[in-house]
Amino acid sequence: RAGLMSLSCYVVYLGVSILLIVWLGHALHREGRWFLLDCLRQDDRLVDSVNHMLLVGFYLINFAWIALTMQSRQTVPDLVSALEFLTGRIGIVSALLGGLHMLNLIVIHQVKHRMLA
Repeated sequence: RAGLMSLSCYVVYLGVSILLIVWLGHALHREGRWFLLDCLRQDDRLVDSVNHMLLVGFYLINFAWIALTMQSRQTVPDLVSALEFLTGRIGIVSALLGGLHMLNLIVIHQVKHRMLA
């Protein structure tokens, strides 16, 4: 029973994390283009290239994190433990996503100021 509960947790964790990463990556890619256009002086080719590289990096870092956090010796014996496991893991993924987003904004902001100088 505990083995099935643990397997179920990993499947839910993997599914929710992938959906969250893909949805957020798509949204940031779509909406980030306008921000990059302003920062990179309206150079469409440069903006599209940087935007695509940011998306690829975003996916690589986040999917690597998911793969690394799938390794665990923790067993999940009951529903309460399963919910604690899932909220903890998904919370960490969400914090990573937010941190990467903020880091990207800071770097792009600094690039903009260097280009204007």
